[in-house]
Amino acid sequence: MRRSLGVIALLACCATSAQAQKAWQTEFGIQGGFTRLVQAGAGADPTDAISIPGFNLGSLVPAAAGLYVTIPWTQKLAVETDFAASQFSSGLTATFVTVGVRADYALTKNLYGAAGGTLAYNNGIANETQLGVQAALGYRYRLSRTLNGRFEARTTFYGAAENAGAVDAYSFLVGVSTVTSRGRPAARSTSANAARRAWTPRLGIAGGYASVNVIGVGSLTALAVPGYGSALGPVVNTAVTLPPTIFAILPIGKKIAVEPALDIHRFQESGQTDFSGNLSVRLDYAVHGGWYGALGGNLHYIKGTGADAATRTGVNLGWGYRFPLVAALGGRVEANYTMFGENTDLGLAPTNTFGLMFGVTMALK
Repeated sequence: MRRSLGVIALLACCATSAQAQKAWQTEFGIQGGFTRLVQAGAGADPTDAISIPGFNLGSLVPAAAGLYVTIPWTQKLAVETDFAASQFSSGLTATFVTVGVRADYALTKNLYGAAGGTLAYNNGIANETQLGVQAALGYRYRLSRTLNGRFEARTTFYGAAENAGAVDAYSFLVGVSTVTSRGRPAARSTSANAARRAWTPRLGIAGGYASVNVIGVGSLTALAVPGYGSALGPVVNTAVTLPPTIFAILPIGKKIAVEPALDIHRFQESGQTDFSGNLSVRLDYAVHGGWYGALGGNLHYIKGTGADAATRTGVNLGWGYRFPLVAALGGRVEANYTMFGENTDLGLAPTNTFGLMFGVTMALK
């Protein structure tokens, strides 16, 4: 009897130990933060970029991408890829792709190190592909039952190419992720009232197609994953504002939810600083099944060196369909339309934006 109990205890101990050593799960994440870009050996001033979520234009702006996926490989090792793909057209058409693949190794339960390679592609401006290597040290932690967070310091070194010089990127990033494997079930409320609600609290990120018409000036189309938000303003035209990229769903009734959305971008180079903050708040109404309608307002805050800060306001409406994906992940497809009025302080013409966006959402609890 004692021998049997001893064997059972040993097996239980081994099972617990094996589970404890499984350091990684399949996760989908959003990240953003600070990146310093240095032209290696050129002696030029660095470019500092702060973007939430991460904003990337291939080899033109090789900052950290806004999306990442982690896939377990062994008990201590995982494969992680981060990526961004986009194209915009305004007289000139430019395509950008950045893909990073690396190995993440769990040093402790929370601390990890990473090393791998990355590729930055640019067609339409520099027409170049650059290869690089990256290394990172990070700390991860639990935020809620369904959400994990992490802080990461990363260095990426891109080699010189025919039409682009070598670039060193130094980043400090903040990430939020959720498990996409079936090992952890999606959170379910025990409240009967909550169960009857059409909405649950969620955090999401969007990307897709947008067409911007600056009245009397010109138009621009963009296809981006994740979305550009207001980041193209300092690059192309201050009036160019695409739908905000990060959004949250906050239920306030059985049929209604408040949806705040934002993206933040700040670029600094050679004494010139440009800031663009894009915020919207709207009410989402559940119509039937996964269908919903939305109506709200926008606020675009703009500040550049040598110019007074200014804001412009707008209204937006949307119609979409939401659906479950896997585990705590959900998806949605939405058509939306945003109208900004004229801004005399900055001399900005009225701007209308049509978007056809795809969103991925994570349960907040």
